[in-house]
Amino acid sequence: MSLPLELRNEHARHITRRWFLRDCGVGLGKIALASLLAGTWRPGRAVASPAPVAGVGPNPLAPRPPHFPGKARHVIHLFMAGAPSQLDLFDYKPKLAEMEGKPLPPR
Repeated sequence: MSLPLELRNEHARHITRRWFLRDCGVGLGKIALASLLAGTWRPGRAVASPAPVAGVGPNPLAPRPPHFPGKARHVIHLFMAGAPSQLDLFDYKPKLAEMEGKPLPPR
């Protein structure tokens, strides 16, 4: 046998189910998502759906009403990347008071 043919056969022997799911998992996920969004999935068989017509049928991505009525009247949203500022902590900093008005020390 030639070297390219031997390499191809060796590579084919190493293709496993784990390799298939790792490398092709995204494609399988896309297929599953498409069938779920189309609403045509039935256990044990796949059904081809007709092309959707604009303005006909409910939108699967439309907002739905909540399960329970909301109770909150006010919301405070805090977004802090990292720790709060020193000025926001209101801690007494004696070193800061000692160095007030002086130039910054070298690093």
